[in-house]
Formats: sequence, C-alpha cells, structure tokens
Amino acid sequence: MFRYAKIRTVRVAGSPHAVAAGLTAGFVVAWTPFPGVHLLMGLALAWLVRGSLVAAAIGTTFSNPLTIPFILPLTWEVGHVLLGRDTSGPAPITEVLRSLEGFHVLELWKPVLQPMLLGALPLMIVTGPCCYLLAFLAIRRYRAARRERLALR
Repeated sequence: MFRYAKIRTVRVAGSPHAVAAGLTAGFVVAWTPFPGVHLLMGLALAWLVRGSLVAAAIGTTFSNPLTIPFILPLTWEVGHVLLGRDTSGPAPITEVLRSLEGFHVLELWKPVLQPMLLGALPLMIVTGPCCYLLAFLAIRRYRAARRERLALR
C-alpha cells in the first residue's frame, strides 16, 4: 500500500514543488481531529499554496484507520501539555460522552477539540517541512532516473 502511494505520488503531473506542496498540504491536515473533512481541507490548503490537488488527496491518506489510534492521542497529549493541563489522570471521558449525546460542538470545544487542535500545530510545524523536503527530493530523483532510463532506450 505504501509502495503504491509512493509510486503514485512521484508520477503525479506537475513540478516537483507543486507535487511536494500538495502532498505536504494533505499530510499536515491529517493531524487535525476532523477525519471527515481532511480531503476538503487538504484540497483547500493545496490550492492556497498552489500545490497539486491530486497529491493533496494522496497526502490526506496519512490519516487512516491504522494511524488514527496514534494521531489522536498524540495530539491530545501535546495539546494538554501546551495548555498546562494535567495529563497524568484519565481523560474526562464522562464529560466527552455527555457532550456527544446531544452533539453540542461548543461543549466539545474545551475538553476535546481545543487540546487536539493546539496539539496538532507543533506536529504540523515539525512534520510539514520534513514531508515537503523528502517528497521534493524523491520526486526530483525519480524523474531524473526516469529521464536517464528513457534516454538509454
């Protein structure tokens, strides 16, 4: 699956910058606690940075059923540390479940969304440039090797 995503990404049409920017846009929005709208957020961010929309869609797949169990608790913990809240005790699960019963978004803001969004920011800032650099270099290297292979034919 990862090999296919890599091959598909390096073959996306566009400059290495556009593809890497699009992939990074999708990748960084995958840290947010809004799995249902990652694709829309990734496409919007890619459009803003003039990145590839196809690569952004591929980048949002970073948030998937295998990675979400790691992403959400990590953003939760980082957010609580940044907010100066105690993270040693259990999460206020009864509070969260009560809020989910009536699905009052305003009641979810402080106990759930605020720490997760705040916790996602440093993770985005750290992983975004790394993702861009790795993608940019990989795309350039792949395309140069492909040009050489085609020139030998």
